[in-house]
Amino acid sequence: MAWKDSVEFIGRLWIHQGWGPCLNKNWSEACPICEDAKKQLEKGEGYRTLAKRGILLGKNPRMLAQIIDRNDEKAGVQVWDVAGSEIEIAIIALSVHQDTGLMVPWTDPDYGCDLIYDYDSKESNPRPRNLRRSWQIRLDVKLYDGVMDFDEDIIRRPTYEELAAFYGEGREAK
Repeated sequence: MAWKDSVEFIGRLWIHQGWGPCLNKNWSEACPICEDAKKQLEKGEGYRTLAKRGILLGKNPRMLAQIIDRNDEKAGVQVWDVAGSEIEIAIIALSVHQDTGLMVPWTDPDYGCDLIYDYDSKESNPRPRNLRRSWQIRLDVKLYDGVMDFDEDIIRRPTYEELAAFYGEGREAK
């Protein structure tokens, strides 16, 4: 399902592994983690040395999507961490109508379709398999009431000071 007031079906959250969201990459603000890593690199420290000391310059994307699990529709809208690039490429490919070349409005409750894929629930970070469209069964329109706003409902945006304090405490513990 697309995020509320959006056509995007994947929400990207850039994080510093283990420390939290990158303020710079997500919101174009000063980020204490990026600043610290940059200072250390400018002093001549090597990237691997910094990583061993818990100073992370790299940012990793988390790809979050809203889904309705057809096997458990009563659970309503759920947010899943998905294998972003693989599922995004597959969904984009399925979004183009084979005959007309026009975009399929698959997130629209009246005109859309289900995008169905299989996954292994025992696997951590399962990869989508057998992605396909289904026009047969429509979602109950009431389920769309559960659609969330990515920025307001999903992300807890820390302040610079909160992130700096958490990062500083964690680095001192190492």
